[in-house]
Amino acid sequence: MSEPRDTPHDTPDTPHNHTLSALDIEALDALIEAGMEAERLPETLRPRALHVAGLLGLLDAGSVEDRKARISRVLEALQLAREETSSAIPEAVELSLNDAEALDAWVLAGFDPARVPASLRARARAHDALAGLVRAGGPISSDFARTNLIERTMARLEQPAEAAEESYPFVGASGRNRWADILSVAAMMLIAASILWPVLGSVRNSSRQTICASNMRGVAMAMGSYTNDQDEMLPMATAGFGGGTWWNVGRDPSHSNSANLYTLARENYLGLDSLACPGNPQAIAAPRSPEARDWSSLEEISYSYRVMARPEQSLWGTPSQLVIVADRSPVVLRAVRGQVIYPLESSPNHRGQGQHGLFADGSARWLTTPMLESGDNIWLPKPVEMLIDLAARQRGLDPLQGTEAPADRQDSFVGP
Repeated sequence: MSEPRDTPHDTPDTPHNHTLSALDIEALDALIEAGMEAERLPETLRPRALHVAGLLGLLDAGSVEDRKARISRVLEALQLAREETSSAIPEAVELSLNDAEALDAWVLAGFDPARVPASLRARARAHDALAGLVRAGGPISSDFARTNLIERTMARLEQPAEAAEESYPFVGASGRNRWADILSVAAMMLIAASILWPVLGSVRNSSRQTICASNMRGVAMAMGSYTNDQDEMLPMATAGFGGGTWWNVGRDPSHSNSANLYTLARENYLGLDSLACPGNPQAIAAPRSPEARDWSSLEEISYSYRVMARPEQSLWGTPSQLVIVADRSPVVLRAVRGQVIYPLESSPNHRGQGQHGLFADGSARWLTTPMLESGDNIWLPKPVEMLIDLAARQRGLDPLQGTEAPADRQDSFVGP
């Protein structure tokens, strides 16, 4: 069956203008719509469609590189045709002032020409009629039809090209390639976690230190108010321990130094939450009962207080290196449990990185070591310090019995 031809192709002398005839465009368009299956086309278009399909079928021959080269050449030709077509389409003409005004009025009127002022109504109706053509899918010019055909043809050709590029990376490779990718991603996640985790930990520790420093300032204000009201006496719950132990928390205030510090909360000089460090997960922020005179256990205590073996006067407000309150003592915690102590160990409130110290002059400072510049260790009384040399500190000893007291007014010794 011979292929019907149009007049432009029947005349040999007619110069080639790089355009398709209307029937060629229709056949190619129908072939694309039919999924490149010419058998689905009408008899009148099938011969031309088969011819086009045969030409496009050449793209499937040869190696992958040849196929890509042919697709590239076809795409370049289609791109050139698209540029020629777009250059042939006239640029949009600007509306006149009256038309623009009518368009605005028509839009503001809810696209109803009847609601547009009479002077602009005729132009608004023209806008509405043009919009109706768009909504109804009016006739499309041959230039736009040709552009649409080119766009769809390029999209159709690019799809198999992209599919081929995606399918070849794993040709001839085992499933280990995919496992390698998964392991690579897992390794990257581990590296990211190893970087971010210390940063997050540092931020969390910094936040705890900030809250703790604020607590110390609150304790300093409460301590100042208490000493002003109590004839310069530091807080005490009883007259002393009478030589007995002072770390029996929650049993009897006469045998618990923490009950002395609890006095500030019991007498409403500050809230119990100001005596709770966020670094102590077992700290309580409110009294367990209105009659409570002490914490119920050693684990609930966040801050160690100067061991008050007897009432002491005129210590608060004096310029000195004397520590009155500090983050809880790790030495007392170990000694109570019968464990070996390490005098240079820092408070567990801040993961052993340091501790806050509230001095007698009302200042609060961050201490990276329990050893003050004066050589005084805030966890131990001087008599015990004198028994421990450097080698003993490294080896660990068990010198505390819970009955010790500061050697003098300038001896910093806090507990429990």
